[in-house]
Amino acid sequence: MENRIGMVWRGMMFLALFVTAAPTFHEARAQGWFGGGGKAAGGEAKQAETDLRNATSAYGSADYSKVIALTSEILKKNPRHAGAYSLRGKAYKDMGDVAKALADVNKAIELDATLGEAYFVRGQVNEINGEMAKAGQDYVKACKNGYKTACAR
Repeated sequence: MENRIGMVWRGMMFLALFVTAAPTFHEARAQGWFGGGGKAAGGEAKQAETDLRNATSAYGSADYSKVIALTSEILKKNPRHAGAYSLRGKAYKDMGDVAKALADVNKAIELDATLGEAYFVRGQVNEINGEMAKAGQDYVKACKNGYKTACAR
């Protein structure tokens, strides 16, 4: 009896781990990280990851033109990278180009509807544009998708 309980418990733990990891896998797959295979695809994915880290760092330093350059480079290689669209949209917003910001975060959401940051930035853009009801809806979606900053709005 204990063996069966142990097996059931291990199976449940594996399932819980798999379900927890699934959004990460699906997000990566939606962004095209598994396409092509081979060393080239892996090298390109690692380079995109490095570029995204550098762009995020540049954003933290308020170097928005560098953010836009780095994320644009990522998107030339992988036009389905939702995170790059979201970060570039954030930079455009902070530079005051709300039209480009809105286009980028809409694309990010189209590619990955679970990307809370993109909803949050779109909410900020909608707020700038005076569309408070839309902004509120986006903040709720951002919060539901794990972007904790939006939960306080």
